[in-house]
This record gives sequence, C-alpha cells and structure tokens, in this order.
Amino acid sequence: MSAPVNRAPFTSASRAPAWLQIARLGTVSTVRNLGREILAGIRRGLEILYGLYFGVVFLLWIVPTWVMVQFIKDHKKAGSFTSSALKVLFALIGCPVRVVGKEHMETPGAKIYASNHASYFDVLPLMFGLGVSYRFVAKMEVGSMPFIGTFLKQMGHLKFDRTNAESRLRQAEELEEFLRQGESVFVFPEGTFTGEDGVRPFQLGAFKAAAATDAPIIPVSLAGTRRFLRDGTYLPRPTSVTITIHPPIYPGASATKNNSADSSDWHELIRLRDATRKAISRDSGEPIL
Repeated sequence: MSAPVNRAPFTSASRAPAWLQIARLGTVSTVRNLGREILAGIRRGLEILYGLYFGVVFLLWIVPTWVMVQFIKDHKKAGSFTSSALKVLFALIGCPVRVVGKEHMETPGAKIYASNHASYFDVLPLMFGLGVSYRFVAKMEVGSMPFIGTFLKQMGHLKFDRTNAESRLRQAEELEEFLRQGESVFVFPEGTFTGEDGVRPFQLGAFKAAAATDAPIIPVSLAGTRRFLRDGTYLPRPTSVTITIHPPIYPGASATKNNSADSSDWHELIRLRDATRKAISRDSGEPIL
C-alpha cells in the first residue's frame, strides 16, 4: 500500500505576482472608466440632437402660430388659441406636462397665481397645462422678444420695467385694478431667475395687491423647467414638467386696506409671502434661498 501523497497548501508562490494583480485591477478600472465616458458621451450627443430637434420644431411651430394669433383681437380667444396650439408643440417635443391640484383654480373670484421662476420655458407649460384664464405679469424685456412679445400683447398680458421704481409702482396699481375688476393675474414674485437651484427672495408687490383687494394667493410649484432650459444654456434637454397648484392662501382680517402701512399690515404681507414661498418650495423640489 503506497503512502499518501502530501499535498502542500497553496502558498504565495502559487498566486499571481503582485505586479500582475495590480495590472489586472488597473485594466478593470480603466475599462469601467472608459465605459462611463462612452455612455456619458452618448448621452450628451443625444441631448444635443434633442436640443437641435426642439429648435427646428419650435421654429416651424411658432411662425404659423404667431401669424394666426395676430388676427385674433379678443385676448381671451387669443389665449385659448395659444393654449390649444401648445398641445401640438408639447406632443411633438415629447415633453409630458402633469398638473396636480387643478381643482384649486375653481376658487371663486379673482385670484393671484404666484409661481417660482426657473427658466424662459416656464410660461409655455403653464399656458398648456392651466390654460390662460389670467393675465401674466412679465418683465419688459420679455415683451420685446421676437414672436413672444406679440403673444403677450394679443393676450393682454402686463409688462413692467423691474429696474424702474415708478414702473413697479404702476404695475402694483394695475394688479389691484384688474383684481377689483374680477380678473385673475399670474406673477413670478422672484422677478427673475438664475441657473442656480432654489426659490429666490420674493418681491412684495403681489402680496400687497392681495391684501388690498382680499384676493387669495394660489401658490404654483413648477418642477422640471430649470432642467429643460437652465439659465446660461442654449439647447433644451429632454425632461418632464410637473405643475402643482396649492390651496388658496387668504389675506387676514388685518390686511392692508387703502394703502395703509401700520405694523400689523406689514406682518400680514410677510405672512402671505412666507406661506407662499414655503408651499412653492415644497413641490418644486428646490430649497428656499
């Protein structure tokens, strides 16, 4: 009977040399990084193609729509036509728009819709998703933009020079006048937008108008428009947009009347502003700055 063969356990001599193990790890890491770079390059290429596609589609859409809207003299009919035309645009660009809380638009009487401002694109999904049963308050420079200025004029939207104190005062007076006439308005209280995520500080004009007329504030959260066309970029990126309409926020009994300005009135304006910012921030997915 032969003696059993002693099998020595694996030793360091049976393993691959350290340099070879390091080389293998380096190769795997290089391949992974290369794969990530290739995927990122493909993704970026597709985004560029989408941006170019959007530009072509938008141009082909806006020119005939612009021509037709000039023949519509009634601002409500012009708004209805534009909202319907936007359905075609959003279908072609593949950008779904979801609206949450639309029942709050049925709040009786004149209302002030107040939304975060994230992009030049903001107005389009709003008109598409909510219709145009209100008047936008836009910066003067928006009204002078090619094509867009015509739409604002035909739909009776308001313009103001945010760099001019007298113009801003007239804007506040116009807001109050429209609200007293039973017409709703739509404002971006931030006044402008940047590429940075976040809800910027609010100007108080809209909240003063709400307090002076007893009109409720309807906070509106926009999510997705900053990603679609972030400030400082030129090509849109594929995304979806969610519009969340919040329950109305009513001015309190001590709200400003006849332009009085005691401390209780000031606290009421701040309450309206802060409650609106909090609601908007929550569903826009962006922090309060």
